[in-house]
Amino acid sequence: MAEFDYNLFQQIYCLSMATGVVSNKEDTEANLQAALKKTLDDTLPRLTGAWSISWGPRVFKEKPDESKGGPDNVWFAVIDHTQKVCAVAIAGTASNSISDLWQDFNVGAVVDFEAWVGSWSSQGIPKPKEDHSKQKDPSRSYCAKGICDGTWHVLSNPSTAVNSGLRVDEYLQQLDSDYTVIFTGHSLGGALAPTSALGLARSKIGCRNTVKVLPSAGVSPGNDVFANKYSEVFTKDHLSSEDYKVYNTDFYNIYDIVPQAWSINPDHDRNLNNILNKILQCSDDFKPKAEVWVSVARFLAAKSHMQYTPLPGQSFVGLPPPENPIDNWDQVKKHFSQHHVLAYWDELGITEFMHIFEKKFSKRIEAPPVH
Repeated sequence: MAEFDYNLFQQIYCLSMATGVVSNKEDTEANLQAALKKTLDDTLPRLTGAWSISWGPRVFKEKPDESKGGPDNVWFAVIDHTQKVCAVAIAGTASNSISDLWQDFNVGAVVDFEAWVGSWSSQGIPKPKEDHSKQKDPSRSYCAKGICDGTWHVLSNPSTAVNSGLRVDEYLQQLDSDYTVIFTGHSLGGALAPTSALGLARSKIGCRNTVKVLPSAGVSPGNDVFANKYSEVFTKDHLSSEDYKVYNTDFYNIYDIVPQAWSINPDHDRNLNNILNKILQCSDDFKPKAEVWVSVARFLAAKSHMQYTPLPGQSFVGLPPPENPIDNWDQVKKHFSQHHVLAYWDELGITEFMHIFEKKFSKRIEAPPVH
């Protein structure tokens, strides 16, 4: 019997959050990937169900042999033949990856999403190209260049572990049609998962299975047309509850800064104006510094010549921040750590499993390499 009697949503979120544990470590691509595979092999049997790695895991670094720096992207697929579910988990931002920061903040440049997806084929997925037009066509679907670059990494790099040589889309095409595929990810992964799923659904290489998305704390990847197309393809399940048990909808903490990017429209439930107006209560001395930071974010979003629009979301209320005003960047970092990561673990009820996974992975990556 499984040690952690979690429902399916909790199981999938455990897989999603596990990718983030890897993102916070530094080592070579091979060492990080080997440690992730072994940790998954050790911990998956402790979850409800009968999960096993079915593709990957894949750790991608642009400089794979350098031990300095975190992974640029991390993702894997796991399968449960009893529940007939395959989950594709995609990591959020690595704390020591220049490439990931570029994926996060390259929002001034955008890609004509439908045009790019129309070029995908079984032979591969071409690198996304920036749309340089100053006047964006209001009828077109546009997506941030950084998010498209991350999506391209995830969908174009083949596995070098389980199902070696296959891209993840090629692996998904081999699944029996009665399996449900769930794309999941947190933070940056909360934008890459829906973008990857939508791209495959709108392309010639989409899988024949029922596909759902379970993102959390994701930024807004594109404009209103992009958000509307996503909603059309991935409708909110009418049986969804009002908590985390909801597919195709970004699950977010109202005190989390990240989901507020990149809308600058105060009418949207998530927008950059909320950071100082509703989330961070700053002291009079510190507020001007924070305002500069938010202004830079607004400038980057405005450079796109379009309006970022959040995907459908479902919020929860984490523990309120301390009443004392924030007066330095260390306190902002503490707020970020609590409300962007730990609050989700607590709300989902998966904190104990995550601590076990984190401890096991850390031990493996810090152990001397086996020769």
